[in-house]
Amino acid sequence: MKKYSKLLAITLCTAMMVTSVTGCGKKDSDNKVTSEAKQNADCLSYVTLGNYSSIELKKSEIDDEVNSQISDNIKNTGKFEKEKKGKVKNGDILNIYYVGKVKGKAFDGGSCTKKTNPDGYDLEIGSHSFIDGFEEALIGKTIGKKHDIKVTFPKSYPQNENLAGKKAVFSVTINFKKVYPELSDEFVKENFKGFSDDYEETADGYTQYIRESVIEDKAWEKVFSDSKVNDIYPSDKLEETKKQLKTYITSNLKQGGYELEDYLKAQNITEDDFDKQIEVSAKDKVAQQLTYGAIAQRENISVSDDEYKKEIQNYIKEFNCKDEKELENTFNEQYGSKPEKIIKENMLFRSVRKFIAKNVKES
Repeated sequence: MKKYSKLLAITLCTAMMVTSVTGCGKKDSDNKVTSEAKQNADCLSYVTLGNYSSIELKKSEIDDEVNSQISDNIKNTGKFEKEKKGKVKNGDILNIYYVGKVKGKAFDGGSCTKKTNPDGYDLEIGSHSFIDGFEEALIGKTIGKKHDIKVTFPKSYPQNENLAGKKAVFSVTINFKKVYPELSDEFVKENFKGFSDDYEETADGYTQYIRESVIEDKAWEKVFSDSKVNDIYPSDKLEETKKQLKTYITSNLKQGGYELEDYLKAQNITEDDFDKQIEVSAKDKVAQQLTYGAIAQRENISVSDDEYKKEIQNYIKEFNCKDEKELENTFNEQYGSKPEKIIKENMLFRSVRKFIAKNVKES
């Protein structure tokens, strides 16, 4: 009864925050990267940079995104109260049971009951995660009661073609509404302790921390969209990134008990289609690397050995490794690459983001 979801492969590619190898390489006459060029990176030869000396962003959009991120972070703590009365409003997060029937007969995949799912299902009204008409029909209904919701499945419904275009009735029990706490100094100290060394552990400090991150995100998005990357990419960099993405996806699938081949077959995806998805994701990632690499080159932004030595300790802790050797094994297993390549790229990216964010003007 949910809408058709995107491929796990695409989700994993998008979620993969680590970046690829350091150095961009100079182009030779054959559009390939020479070994000498690898040592003398020249990202500027691949990119025509957009304006990053003065970036205008809308204050209202920044504020909306800050509020949204803080709300999501509060929800992710799992702290909430159960409200069992009142009427459903758009934006409410409901815990529900439901049984769907077509012509009075329950169909596969259309039910979530106390027997099959004791914890119920959490549905945010307005998220459009269920078929059209389902969430809208719940608005105004009484919390704590059972309601019959009439819907019609879309004419195109890949999850179950037998349901396409058919009318259905869902008996929905609204167990309760989740009510999340407001951001406060106490809440920050209890749930976001140590979020940053640069801000006070207060509600205002946390809000400012999120705000700076949002500004960096939006500034980078604008600079990247305003820049133009050549159609020809450094071949070794592109291949390395494709390897990282594919290794990352394969590793995640194995952790979930799946082999890549079996997953692709289950999703009715050919290996060629999968490789094309990898190619698209890799090109986008390399384009971003070339762009922030070009800014770093022009502005003489770099990562020092001392900075790297300090940062790698954070990664050892984050990945729950005992030393650098174990971290290296973990990175080779998950990304098919050594930690130094990935960590230095991430550090360079963060430095460039902070640099261009200083040039933001809020309108």
